[in-house]
Amino acid sequence: MKGKIIIIGEAWLEIGFKGTVPDATHPGGAHLNAARRLAADGHQVIFLSEIGTDKAGTIVADSLTDSGVDISASDRHIAKTPVVLDFDGSRARYSSEDDGEGFDIIWPRVEREDIVVFGGYMAVDQRVRRQLWSFIANADEREATIIYVPDVADDRISRITKVMPLVYENLEIADRVITLPDDLMALFSHNDPERARRENFAYYVDNYTHLTDRTRLAEAIVGSR
Repeated sequence: MKGKIIIIGEAWLEIGFKGTVPDATHPGGAHLNAARRLAADGHQVIFLSEIGTDKAGTIVADSLTDSGVDISASDRHIAKTPVVLDFDGSRARYSSEDDGEGFDIIWPRVEREDIVVFGGYMAVDQRVRRQLWSFIANADEREATIIYVPDVADDRISRITKVMPLVYENLEIADRVITLPDDLMALFSHNDPERARRENFAYYVDNYTHLTDRTRLAEAIVGSR
């Protein structure tokens, strides 16, 4: 593909446990890991996120740059990077309180050939919504391909009904939608992709993909260009 891939999503350090013993440490976030995979495959990738300058943030940042991801426009001013503890699929998140300032991002120029991917908690978080939406609207005006990856199975979303207006707004501007394994149950209380296509997504987009394996997000982003 000719253009660059701009991915907006969260970044955290994830620590996996076997029982009560830490087993593995790696950067977390579906959007982040898709960015790493795409850059490693030779694509030009810009990742926009909040990545602290603490030790956890340094590990995350180094993993991205080592893969070839451009993080120069990301917000590196936050004090602490979130840490997620994964106990056999049961996750606990630890992060510092935000200061209400929002997303201190240097937004890149978008061209028609580019792909812009967004989603996750950031896409429904009022703290960053204004800045994020302004950028997405600009990308739409410049006719870039916009991909929405809801990724809404998040313990910070206490009631999905509260954020559904923002989810629908995101769907309206998207050219493509890619749902991850837990999205359909979180959004619509069922796990039937064809039903979701017919009842929920067909009104907004023709190009809809459901993934049963979140590690295939990178492949899906460039697979139906």
